[in-house]
Amino acid sequence: MVYVLKNEDYVKIPNNIGFFEYFVMLVLILYVGLANQLVLFHSFKEKPIVFFVPILLSGILILKHRIQFSRNFILLIFFYLFYFAAITIKYKAIYPSLLVQYPSVFLIAYVLIKTLKYDLFKIYEYFLYVFAIIGLIFWTLQVALGGDTLYGLLANIPNIEKFSHVTGGGYNIIFYSVQPAFASVLYSHLPPRNCGFAWEPGSFAVYLCLALFVNLFMLKDEKYRVRHLVVLLLALFTTQSTTGFFIIIIIGVYYYFNSSLKSIFLTLPLMILGIGLIFSLPFMTEKIMSLTVNAESIDAIVEAGYGRETSITPQRFTSFMIAIRDFLYNPVFGTAGISGESWTEKIGVNISAISGIGNLLGHFGIVGFLFFMIVTIRSSIQLSRHFRYKGVLLLFLIILSISISYYILFIPLIVCFWIFALFHE
Repeated sequence: MVYVLKNEDYVKIPNNIGFFEYFVMLVLILYVGLANQLVLFHSFKEKPIVFFVPILLSGILILKHRIQFSRNFILLIFFYLFYFAAITIKYKAIYPSLLVQYPSVFLIAYVLIKTLKYDLFKIYEYFLYVFAIIGLIFWTLQVALGGDTLYGLLANIPNIEKFSHVTGGGYNIIFYSVQPAFASVLYSHLPPRNCGFAWEPGSFAVYLCLALFVNLFMLKDEKYRVRHLVVLLLALFTTQSTTGFFIIIIIGVYYYFNSSLKSIFLTLPLMILGIGLIFSLPFMTEKIMSLTVNAESIDAIVEAGYGRETSITPQRFTSFMIAIRDFLYNPVFGTAGISGESWTEKIGVNISAISGIGNLLGHFGIVGFLFFMIVTIRSSIQLSRHFRYKGVLLLFLIILSISISYYILFIPLIVCFWIFALFHE
């Protein structure tokens, strides 16, 4: 066995998983952060080198572990090529980046699943625990210094503005991101929000929630579990994320019903109190109200996007309603995310919809949507059976909740969660 740490806080894994496999996992976790130019995994056309790095690492894993391609993987690539042909015929043009981008994502996910199998989740939880510690240390420093002191110190680093990709004009130093103070004040977030290694606090929160899901349902007998749980929960609370809090409530409800009868009676009052406290937080109320107002002013938001050089990024529900129009216009195959084919681009509006489920429908139509739903539900069922917990739809509900707020479904490490059952035969 390989032991990551030398004390009680260790992670046991098989002997065929060593330093290189951990390094690959670390790289792919940084990729989900999307917080700097080195890991912007959005488009093969715009960032081919960013795509090349995980493909190269996957190639080394294929050779090292002598990975063979399964029937399911070959069929998936075959059906994707059929989809690519349909899009080519529909738009009367060939898009080479489209031919490379998604098969590459599936390849990376396939290799990672075949290499790590179920240990993938354990290693993911371990790294998020480490990043949670780093995030809490820097966040505490940020709070102690006050205002924009830490932000101002990072601003002195040469070219950090060009290097970083953090919302609100924030800065990233690989393992931590800092937003300016106004980004927290906007929704009455006091103290500032913890972005962790991600491009914004909400995305860091959903990655922490995935780690908490692993911790509570897959690491039942591990000695270090409680310690990790406390750190992950503390980090989640400092993100002050509505999406993160909503997902942890879902996880908490499922964990509650997986507990013994005695535990259920003891924890029920605490659980009700906890949910009540979460929804009574000032920033939760203001954020929910702002989402409602935003969703009611779609026309005004669209008008504001005319002729802009930089894109407007509406809130999640507004983004969904904007993205869903592409699905209504292209219900079968979608637009494939091709530049210039969305309805907003055709009328000269520069808007970036962040809704994952909305973009999934708009980009891939009913074909892609059904594939995603079926495979995710299948993975959710398989994990519940393997780890013997009640709640076959838990992972599905977590992924669905994430996809409402963020379009990160096709980042390789996130793909590993929802496509796991297809590749782990």
